[in-house]
Amino acid sequence: MKKIIYILFLSVLFYQNNLTAQSPINVIITNICSDVSGSYLFNGLVNGKNSYTLTINDMGYIYVIGVGFDNIKWVLYLDGDLTDYGFSNSAVPSGVLPPFTGWVPVAVNCDSTGTMTIEQSLSTIDIEGFNKKTLIFPNPSMSFITIQNKESSSESFEYKIVDFTGRNVKSGNSKFNQKIDIESLKNGNYIIQMETDKGEMLTEKLIKN
Repeated sequence: MKKIIYILFLSVLFYQNNLTAQSPINVIITNICSDVSGSYLFNGLVNGKNSYTLTINDMGYIYVIGVGFDNIKWVLYLDGDLTDYGFSNSAVPSGVLPPFTGWVPVAVNCDSTGTMTIEQSLSTIDIEGFNKKTLIFPNPSMSFITIQNKESSSESFEYKIVDFTGRNVKSGNSKFNQKIDIESLKNGNYIIQMETDKGEMLTEKLIKN
């Protein structure tokens, strides 16, 4: 009985974290680095914490700014390099969200008088409604999974499968009701994240057996 209650508790906690994880964050920066202020989108787990990215197009040069956890502290970084700090924050709140205040500029890259704060954005997308009409099956699976949506049969989406260390083990593009091959994955537990062109997102636990 205790084991069943524990599993139910983990399921509820995982579902609640999904709703939180999929919401964008608003990053507000002043002075030299103010041009990378904006709405950062959830981009999976890195080192067990949420990561977020913002794509910048500067006169044809495209680069990606991220907010993530480097295993010691939270950082604002460039093009996937968590050592390229713009701001850092040694506070590590429980859960997967970054700290909203207490960010310190790294003077090499950003003005030492600059400030950075984070606000959680209220998503205009009905995440809970999208979750209810979207199904990943079979789960557990040995070889293939299918993502089905009750209201769409042809819409395309991007997906990413990560292990519980946050490592990306498979990603690609697919459409609802098409099979996704997972036979090459090792047996175990994963997280599958998918996002449609409309910005609808789903995060689910995936079991490969």
